[in-house]
Amino acid sequence: MNRNIETRNDETGRLKRPRVPSLPHANPDDPPVHRPPYGPRGPRPGPNYSGIPGRTAIVQGQVFLVAAIMVVQLWLVTDALYELLSGRAGLLVWLALGSGICFVLALIVTIWPRRRIEGR
Repeated sequence: MNRNIETRNDETGRLKRPRVPSLPHANPDDPPVHRPPYGPRGPRPGPNYSGIPGRTAIVQGQVFLVAAIMVVQLWLVTDALYELLSGRAGLLVWLALGSGICFVLALIVTIWPRRRIEGR
């Protein structure tokens, strides 16, 4: 990019330089970036929630509950497939409803404790 290009202004006839920004910005709407705060031992960590007492137990409980719900859901889907291939479609609606309830429970177990910890 040549910064010494001169163009003529049609209104006054004077020479003018084209306006070139000093630093290119990928997105001018982005907020300014600030350096992280420094303590006596270097940069301090941001607001992560791994240091909250009991956080590990909460995450382990979430993983266990979601895994148990997924095992039940897998069993429901397997039973529904067996019923469908056997030609007995009477239980399919109830099995699909149970699988949907398991899905909603897994979402609640995954999302609800995080929202409580973060204060939302």
